[in-house]
Amino acid sequence: MATIKKVVRGKAGILETAGKVYNKDKPIKLLESVSYDWNDDSRGFELVTVIREGIDYKSFESVAENTPLKDKDWAVILDTTLRTLLRYKKDNKTFAPKQTEKIIEIQQLMQYGEEVFGDKENFHNWLMSENIAVGGIIPGALLDTSVGLGIVKDELGRIEHGILA
Repeated sequence: MATIKKVVRGKAGILETAGKVYNKDKPIKLLESVSYDWNDDSRGFELVTVIREGIDYKSFESVAENTPLKDKDWAVILDTTLRTLLRYKKDNKTFAPKQTEKIIEIQQLMQYGEEVFGDKENFHNWLMSENIAVGGIIPGALLDTSVGLGIVKDELGRIEHGILA
């Protein structure tokens, strides 16, 4: 089990029981290294630190441009208004931890979906089209809740393993 020794904006010192200390003296290149299948503690702790600190609008934009979601969709997903998103863009504001976590979850979902479908465009079409397997609704409309996100991930898992509705 690891414990966070110190968290300072842009830097984190994480102490693991094995005694190895990770010092992040520069901002984490989050969007280059996050993947949907993270399962080791050290990367998980880095992710927790980034979520707690939040990501700025430019980082969000690099995620958003690789999704089929529109600004109004993101406003719903992030539980904010379109006007607030525009203000974040203008000032390159940092998102709150809950919003940052949702952005990262969506990024991970996009990576997973693209891997399952083998093609970004095919996955985006599936995500934004009515689907019988998820109750006849558009899977992308479920991304504003953790439960909905889980439903979409579960359906991707079924597709990955050849279990179709």
